[in-house]
Amino acid sequence: MSVIGVDKLTKYYGKARGIVDVSFKVEEGEIFGFIGPNGAGKSTTIRLLLSLIYPTGGSAAIFGRDVVKFGPEIRKNIGYLPSEVFYYERMKVIDLLKYSASFYEGDHTKRLHELAEYMELDLNRRIDDLSYGNKKKVGIVQGLLHAPKLLFLDEPTSGLDPLMQRKFFDLIRE
Repeated sequence: MSVIGVDKLTKYYGKARGIVDVSFKVEEGEIFGFIGPNGAGKSTTIRLLLSLIYPTGGSAAIFGRDVVKFGPEIRKNIGYLPSEVFYYERMKVIDLLKYSASFYEGDHTKRLHELAEYMELDLNRRIDDLSYGNKKKVGIVQGLLHAPKLLFLDEPTSGLDPLMQRKFFDLIRE
């Protein structure tokens, strides 16, 4: 069974084209990526798969389930790191990550601390005191803390220095 199946997926924003007739499959264990210029529809496709926006036409399924009909259920098993992360600026990193963890069943405290240590993220700093790269680290920890079965990463290494990019790729391989 395909983990992701997309058939003629289409999204228009009024008269403006988002994507038209996109079709592909991703099998379990595969790493699949989009390459293309800005405006090509990479982020739109990801947002459609996450049912954060809805298609104009076509269909998509994750884990064999329609993403529109079963979006909330599917998202429980997905980690997502958007290309740009926006947070409650006055919160401490630890409070934000605990809040994020509360959306998933189980206790994720141990994994949260392990990921933060691995990514060299200071949990006691306020979000508004962080650099762009450190905010990206928060997003990485946030996307991985519930040990998702599937990851959607939209420009995951932008803002990370080369050494941290390497650590990130090693973490994803695990």
